[in-house]
Amino acid sequence: MSDLLALPASPLVLAQVERTGPASVRRLVTVRPGMCGSLQALAACVGDWTWETVSTVCGFDVFRARDPRGTPSYLAFYYYRIASGGDLHPRRLSFGDRLEVQSLVFDAGRLSVLTVHRLRLVADSDGPDNSEPFDLAELRTKPRPDCLYIENLNVWVARGDARSNVGLVHAPPTGFAQARLPRLPDEYSPRALCTAARSAHDFPDPARDGWPRSGPDLIVDHAVDPVHDINGVGLLYFASFFSIVERAQLQRWRSLGRSDRSFLDRAVLDTRICYLGNADLDATLRLRLRSSVNPDDPAEEATDVAVHDLATDRTIVVARSLDRRR
Repeated sequence: MSDLLALPASPLVLAQVERTGPASVRRLVTVRPGMCGSLQALAACVGDWTWETVSTVCGFDVFRARDPRGTPSYLAFYYYRIASGGDLHPRRLSFGDRLEVQSLVFDAGRLSVLTVHRLRLVADSDGPDNSEPFDLAELRTKPRPDCLYIENLNVWVARGDARSNVGLVHAPPTGFAQARLPRLPDEYSPRALCTAARSAHDFPDPARDGWPRSGPDLIVDHAVDPVHDINGVGLLYFASFFSIVERAQLQRWRSLGRSDRSFLDRAVLDTRICYLGNADLDATLRLRLRSSVNPDDPAEEATDVAVHDLATDRTIVVARSLDRRR
């Protein structure tokens, strides 16, 4: 045991974090096993970065927030998007990769915040001098092919009934102020997209809505798994929906005669989720999947998913994924 204690400290630094502006943070991160592979793993990791970043730039402890009643208030994920600039996509990340993560936070109105992260692979020797500026215009109009972009719109909620996850209520916490955040320009807000998804139970996408179907709709039922799907405060974890949806996509993939290896090898170009509600621990969720294929590039496929809580007859999640087969 004494020999083990005498070993020199490892030179590995897993993360470096610095404030780069009034509402921006830069991280240098080593990709660890728990943050790559499945979409859920990446979404969970970046979700933690979102809460940490909002806490830093707002001078407020998001993790311990409470509303005026003293009830825990959660900065819940309402919209979550992962978009590839072209070459870098979630399945490209692996153990030991070094990432520069630049994060920007905006006041999205109604005491909500939009946080955008840009992930870029870097060399071990890269420091602040090698960093390149990032803004919203890059995300919307000129994404870099060597970057992965993750966008989170978060709203404050609390339980309306302490015994249930149904009927969450808007609940801004005591002491939270957004005055120091830049205002999100309307043209960059995903609210209109989310409103349309809430109404139609899918994301409108004029560029792809006319693509031909790649087969009949698939219905998949998922019983909420209290071991895997529930977070530390008893809510259906936002990142679990990435796993629930991805599992259903795998079933559809297999139904089309494709291999599991080809599913893992696909490039996830754009995936987004709008969260409309939560569900109780004993709920059964019904997923309806509809897939369509790019008529100009059959390797490119879009999948729309609506997640319905059978017990309460509510659509609680709307998702869309754009993938490229290899």
